[in-house]
Amino acid sequence: MKNAAVLFLFALMGATALFSGCKKASEKVTEKIIEKSLKNSGASDAKVDLSQGKMSIKTDTGEMVMSTGDSVSLPADFPKDIYVIKGAKIQTALKMPDGYMIQLSIEQEKSKVANTYVSEMKAQGWTSDTSMDTGDTSIRIFKKDKRQTAVNIAKKDSASEVMLTSTTEK
Repeated sequence: MKNAAVLFLFALMGATALFSGCKKASEKVTEKIIEKSLKNSGASDAKVDLSQGKMSIKTDTGEMVMSTGDSVSLPADFPKDIYVIKGAKIQTALKMPDGYMIQLSIEQEKSKVANTYVSEMKAQGWTSDTSMDTGDTSIRIFKKDKRQTAVNIAKKDSASEVMLTSTTEK
């Protein structure tokens, strides 16, 4: 779990360099800094690649790939039984060794998005585990087999921001 947290922090650091318009030389320097930091944190044979509009971090414990920008798509192996609301724009897609994190934006009211997720996830065989509404935010947690998917929906003006986080128990 510690390695996953370290990978995530370095992913954010690399994403800042990658997606802020840095050039090739800067990407290579950032790759080397992240690789050295990962190795100092206990990961052996860390490899970082900041090319093709993605960031990939590979270590002995797994691989994490992050995409962000105007033309993001779901990872090819994203589970088909996790509902992605129709009409949403994918802003960020992060594939981690034990799951996925997808950030979406949609021009729909928060309550409508939350209700859609409840019905669509149940239709895919998920059971509702937790439901919480706190003003501008709704959280729904679903379980299926050894997997858990959290849907965090935040009001943004008349639209909504959705964060899907799916993990698998080991």
